[in-house]
Amino acid sequence: MRRSLQLTIGLVVLLMVACSRKPQQPKEEILARVGPKTISVNEFIRRAEYTLRPAYCRGDNYIHRKIVLNSLIAEKLLALEAGEDNELTRNEQFQAYLEGRKEQAMREWMFYHDFYERVKLDSAELRAAYHLLGRKYRVQYITAKDSAAIALLERRLSEGVELDSLYRELGGLGELPSREVSWNYEEDEQILDSLFTRPLKKGQIVGPVENEDGSVTVIRIGGWTDQVVAGDIAIQQRWEDAGKLLRLRHASQSYRAFVQKLMRGKRLEFDPEVFRQMVELMRPLYLHSREEKEEAFNERFWGKRSDVSISQDFETRLAMLRQRPFFRVDGEVWTVERFEKELLRHPLVFRKRRMTVGEFSEQFRFAIADLIRDRYVTRVAYRRGYDRVNVVERNVNMWRDYLLAIYQRNRYLDSVGKKGELYKQTMAILQEYLNPYLAELRRKYQDQIEINTDAFEKIKLTRIDMFVLQKNVPFPVVVPAFPVLTTHDRLDYGRKMRGS
Repeated sequence: MRRSLQLTIGLVVLLMVACSRKPQQPKEEILARVGPKTISVNEFIRRAEYTLRPAYCRGDNYIHRKIVLNSLIAEKLLALEAGEDNELTRNEQFQAYLEGRKEQAMREWMFYHDFYERVKLDSAELRAAYHLLGRKYRVQYITAKDSAAIALLERRLSEGVELDSLYRELGGLGELPSREVSWNYEEDEQILDSLFTRPLKKGQIVGPVENEDGSVTVIRIGGWTDQVVAGDIAIQQRWEDAGKLLRLRHASQSYRAFVQKLMRGKRLEFDPEVFRQMVELMRPLYLHSREEKEEAFNERFWGKRSDVSISQDFETRLAMLRQRPFFRVDGEVWTVERFEKELLRHPLVFRKRRMTVGEFSEQFRFAIADLIRDRYVTRVAYRRGYDRVNVVERNVNMWRDYLLAIYQRNRYLDSVGKKGELYKQTMAILQEYLNPYLAELRRKYQDQIEINTDAFEKIKLTRIDMFVLQKNVPFPVVVPAFPVLTTHDRLDYGRKMRGS
């Protein structure tokens, strides 16, 4: 009995230690510290290269790199100045937004760590992919966009109808559309996967392939040319691209199998009447353009005026539905109110980007199913401790500090009577107001600022303007907008980071 008790206590202790231990942490090189806040080298590069920089720091020269670093440090200073308890941090939408950002980062880390990194590449498969990446296909194709055309396309293909006849049956005029397709990151991922992961024959039919926007494409191979690369750099780049393509393909297959197993036996059942009313309510909102939806977000989140307004009738009808059961999943009832709150931290992701009014109901159902799927995946990520992985924490802190900095910047400009003037007269506001204000904050927090000058000297930036988006995720923008805060171009404050 005593031995059994000792064994039980030992197991409990081991479990407590295991639960408190942090999961594996990827290595990070810290570029700067501002009090408790840090900026990594990777964060610096992403903030500079994954979004558009203003003209005054767009280049790769030393002066512009210092302005970039000063801007990111200024962001941390403003976030410190805003504090942890203010009107913004108490805002429910702000809190839910950061929670959603964290959970998206957790799912991404789980895909990378548990699936992508664990792929073992077969050398023969890698060599085949290497040669395929130098191929440029000549293809003819049909793309069907609405559900009726897609159904007809798939049915007639299964009946063996020739592509040319099918094209005319779908209303096409003249010859089949044709183009060339080569391996590059601008192509649709599904098209690349269908063409560049296995050898194909001339005349072979590929597809139907489901595209990112929900349309379907069928391809006929007309022929190809193979390009031989020369030079060590070009050869190495192609090997890397081939490895990434295969890793992503195998990881995606394993991830889909994991999700299918996770969701097996779970049923999503909608209340028919409430679903119908929600479709009628939500359809006009979701069929707005992206620009209109961004304006509506700004109105709710920042109090900015928007031409897209939610009618009083909408609010009244939604209020009448909030306490009603919307759907049941795995025996758990979701009211409309609970669903509405969940949207704050997981906006719906529609499988089809462009849809007709008649297609919205089906796509709305799919988007809710995907939201529920992500909830179950997130639970697994929490159990594995991925909310405590440093790159996940950094991602959340990056967005929190950015939003706090914008909040504090706007408060300051409002206090000096310059509310809303920054983007009308940017350089004047920066030089006359924000530069002096940030100089005060640098003096105030002087003893809390450290810069890894050795790491900074090694950084190179691209001059190419980019705005990077992720696909098929609730929050597609990868990094916050560049912080327009200062044009200060000297590192004449703080101290050199110890050990750098």
